[in-house]
Amino acid sequence: MSSPAKADTTFHWSIYADATAAGLAVLIPIPILDWLFEEFFRRRMPATIAHRHQINLPAPIKRELNRGDAERGWLSTCLLLPLKGIYWFIKTLSKKILYFLTIKEAADQVSRYWHQAFLINYMFAAGHLSDKRSAKAARQAMWQVIEASQASPLLQLAQQVVSGTRHIMRSLFRLRRGQEDELIAAKKSEMRGLWVNFADYFAALAALYDQAYPVKLQMLLAEEQALAAARESHHD
Repeated sequence: MSSPAKADTTFHWSIYADATAAGLAVLIPIPILDWLFEEFFRRRMPATIAHRHQINLPAPIKRELNRGDAERGWLSTCLLLPLKGIYWFIKTLSKKILYFLTIKEAADQVSRYWHQAFLINYMFAAGHLSDKRSAKAARQAMWQVIEASQASPLLQLAQQVVSGTRHIMRSLFRLRRGQEDELIAAKKSEMRGLWVNFADYFAALAALYDQAYPVKLQMLLAEEQALAAARESHHD
């Protein structure tokens, strides 16, 4: 087995820009538009980080990374969509009325996307996104680590970044086109100044990922072998 990659715990805006924008999109006070912006930056994040590694991310790997933490099939997702739509609509109306709930959700999402961006960058450095099987194991390991990191110290920084944010939609429109206004520049500066405080935490995240990845990969290999054996048995 290859040695673990070196965790890059320094602040690079190119890694965390889309992650930050995806989380801040929750603050957009227009239902559906907030989700559209969040999805745009969330889905752009893997390709942006790949570009930093001078990698042209293949479409199958990009789709795998953009699956998120859900493992539901297409049919079950479609069946649940109407119920999820009703729940989302009620929740969205409520959070726009009770703005402090939106602030909390935005901070949670910013922190979560930072974790995701750091681990995707680490996965590229480790060479775990070279093929679809490895990418699937890497994605599963990433979400296992993120779900186990709910009490993250990054949440405090995320709360600072989110607090006092106004007119975010205009800023995100510009960031979508690769432009930064004063608000985004201020958020970036705030993150850069405090990021060094989380170096040990990021190193610990990488170590947890290094433990989870080979287990997930072995499970996928075992599943593939079992399916191959079942097909052979069926043909016989």
